[in-house]
Amino acid sequence: MKVAELAKHQNKELSPLKARVLQYLEDHDDEVFRYRDGQLARALNVKLSALNFTLWGLHRDGLIDKERANGKIHFGSHHAIADLRQRLGLTKHDPFERARAIRDRIWARTGDVEVLELLDGVRGHWE
Repeated sequence: MKVAELAKHQNKELSPLKARVLQYLEDHDDEVFRYRDGQLARALNVKLSALNFTLWGLHRDGLIDKERANGKIHFGSHHAIADLRQRLGLTKHDPFERARAIRDRIWARTGDVEVLELLDGVRGHWE
């Protein structure tokens, strides 16, 4: 199957289980749930293995968040995890923070470089 055709037919909607879990987490935005703990599975009346797989899928898609606390991974809505981080004094590390600082230092020394103008100058008579 061609990539374009596959992408066109990709279903963007959530599965029924993902939708139920997401809705439950958003409705309980003052709670976090420990990974592999049966509390959430019992509340949703689903198998623990299916729930665990669904939690990781929702996290991968950016629909929920997770944090490690007391040596355990906890999942919850973005609001619940942000509240947990704030109460524990944790800050989410931005992996691009250092790169942005270096970029800003370079821009401070060189000014804002017009990339297309620079490329046109480098290309010269070859095109």
